Amino acid sequence: MTIDWLNEAKKRKGPFLEDLKGLLRIPSVKDVDSSSPQYPMGQKIGEALNYVLELGKNAGFTTKNLDGYAGYIEYGDSEDYIGVLAHVDVVPAPGEWTTPPFEPTVRDGKIFARGAIDDKGPGMAAFYALKILKESGLPIKKRIRLIFGTDEESGMSCVKHYLKVEPEPIFGFSPDADFPVVHAEKGQINVKLTISGDASSNGAEQLLSFSAGDRVNMVPGQAVAVIRTKEPQRLAAAFTAFCQAHHLTGSFEQLSDSQISLTLYGKTVHGMEPQNGINAGLECLYFLRELHFDGHDRAFIDFASDCLYHDPFGENLGIAHQEEVLGALTVNAGVLQYNYENGGSIFLNIRRPLGIDFERTIKTITEKADKYGLTVTEKRGSEPHYIPADHPMITTLQEAYQKLTGDEPELLTSGGATYASLMKNCVAYGAGFPGKPYTAHQIDEYAEIDDLIKAIAIYAQALWGLSLITLK
Repeated sequence: MTIDWLNEAKKRKGPFLEDLKGLLRIPSVKDVDSSSPQYPMGQKIGEALNYVLELGKNAGFTTKNLDGYAGYIEYGDSEDYIGVLAHVDVVPAPGEWTTPPFEPTVRDGKIFARGAIDDKGPGMAAFYALKILKESGLPIKKRIRLIFGTDEESGMSCVKHYLKVEPEPIFGFSPDADFPVVHAEKGQINVKLTISGDASSNGAEQLLSFSAGDRVNMVPGQAVAVIRTKEPQRLAAAFTAFCQAHHLTGSFEQLSDSQISLTLYGKTVHGMEPQNGINAGLECLYFLRELHFDGHDRAFIDFASDCLYHDPFGENLGIAHQEEVLGALTVNAGVLQYNYENGGSIFLNIRRPLGIDFERTIKTITEKADKYGLTVTEKRGSEPHYIPADHPMITTLQEAYQKLTGDEPELLTSGGATYASLMKNCVAYGAGFPGKPYTAHQIDEYAEIDDLIKAIAIYAQALWGLSLITLK
């Protein structure tokens, strides 16, 4: 029996978009204030999980909610199963969007909303692929389980919980990156550096407060500094000149005769590629380095300027590393906070290729930070993930991609960490296509609708192929 997978996907375009819009309307950003035993990641993320599980139930699939951390939609009957891992949580949506980030809008063949490409659009594509398989009546030899997590953007505690209560799939994929196949992902090192407050500073200027960034895995797109100064007008003029010279956008507000607030805007991108963004926090602190601060104000500013500014590859921290499979180590200063009374912190998200020793990296950062009076107070890491090119899962996914696109299914690597990194035999697989912008974590995030329809077809073909693999 031959199935025209792309035609089947196209026939379901209308219902697919309506179901996707319903999911995109839910502002499923992690919210500890509304956390509960029922919704451990917050009420809205819980609503998003319930939404997709209800879709699965209404389509005749077996569904299960796993303590609010994750849930699955399942088809088939066998001892082993294939896993498809998507997530319903999204990162915050700061900045000026063309249309509201949680009011999905279709323009020029694209659907705009936070989560359109990361990861609600691809997750819904995988769901519709499973529907096509079920409705086709094709016999499958292995169960297929579409797993939806709730904490992908903030530590993946959802899938860690899942693996405590459910067996691991024999193989599978996460539709949360790029096509053709991402067979290797960088690991991560997350570090929090702190410095105490210094209310007794005698500098001509004093950094009353500083704030930049919402998530460690996003390049901060805005920074706000409140400064005590005897010359607010001079400082404002210098800030304006700095922004013009560096082709940046900024504004200022004089709060009183001795206080001024500076706001600087950058470019938000995913923390796995800080070299492609503009870190508003680091740009602002680099401007402040020329002012007359002292004490811990000065130490905080100097560390950021000396060790992090315009250095996404860790050269100045002393941790730069590059290898052939996963490329270069990257460093993103994702969240920067300071208060002259209570002190400050800098959260670093480091994407590590193969050959990086966790403890040695922490030791190097600690020694560098100590010179500025900063201390490493938190540290955690994950290992790089790698699946050999000749694995039957890899070749099956490549074949599905090539059949539906006609393109060469080259193997990719990624600086991003997906759920695949937590599984022995799992890779990232779509839904971004080669040569197309990937707007995850950015203002005006979008997915091309025709690409999502094509992804449905690829996932259906791939799941059918994976279900037929006989393990030796």
